[in-house]
Amino acid sequence: MAVAVDQLADIAKGKYTEITSIVAPASAVAGSKVDVTVNIKNIDSLFDHLVACLVIYDGTRFIDQVANIRSLQTHSFTGSFTMPNKAVTIYAYSYYPVGADWILDDQAQKNVALAVVYKGTISKKELGYDSARATIPASNIPKDEGGLVHIWGRNDMTTNQKMGIWWEVKDPGGIIRETYARWETLWTGSGKAQEFIGGRFNLDKTGTWKIAVQLFMNPADQVVVDDYYGNLCAVILAVPESEFRGFAISEYDRR
Repeated sequence: MAVAVDQLADIAKGKYTEITSIVAPASAVAGSKVDVTVNIKNIDSLFDHLVACLVIYDGTRFIDQVANIRSLQTHSFTGSFTMPNKAVTIYAYSYYPVGADWILDDQAQKNVALAVVYKGTISKKELGYDSARATIPASNIPKDEGGLVHIWGRNDMTTNQKMGIWWEVKDPGGIIRETYARWETLWTGSGKAQEFIGGRFNLDKTGTWKIAVQLFMNPADQVVVDDYYGNLCAVILAVPESEFRGFAISEYDRR
């Protein structure tokens, strides 16, 4: 279809066609593939029409197709483009032929915003038990200690971000012993970390305890930026003190 992009002008809508919808995401990540579908209806109640569809963004033509659309039927024209590092507007145009010329008939547009890619890391995980701490996954934790989970989330964005956390602790029998969730009150600066501290629970079973952790950003439409699913700790029986502890030989007779 020989229609110059720079010659597109205001047109009278819908003599034979109507662009009923442009199906595209509201936002997309830079570098990602953006799929677009333009639905065009033949609004002539008597005749079928040959219809052309032209779709562009930033002057780039990525759909340029022709189809015969039956009376009062709708045809879908599809294509895709690679999202640039900025918001774009998709412009769609429909045409019908008159002799060797194509006549502009309808137009529509849709904005695609540049999606923010949130980045964060679970930077440190520790298990407190009574007066000690160990890096998660911890081992050789004595039975009946009081466990306390500490998780740090790091903001890997260049802007301040509000971070949230969720975790769930299960004992060796698969019973949930703690569920914790919280958003920080303020926000964390770029490259900084926020510590989250749960509630105390009793490590009263020997064996392997499990923990599932998710770190979030963007509370208005929360996004998981990092997670951990694995062992929390291995709990063992405490070694009892010998009944002879402190016993020593002070002197002896040699015979």
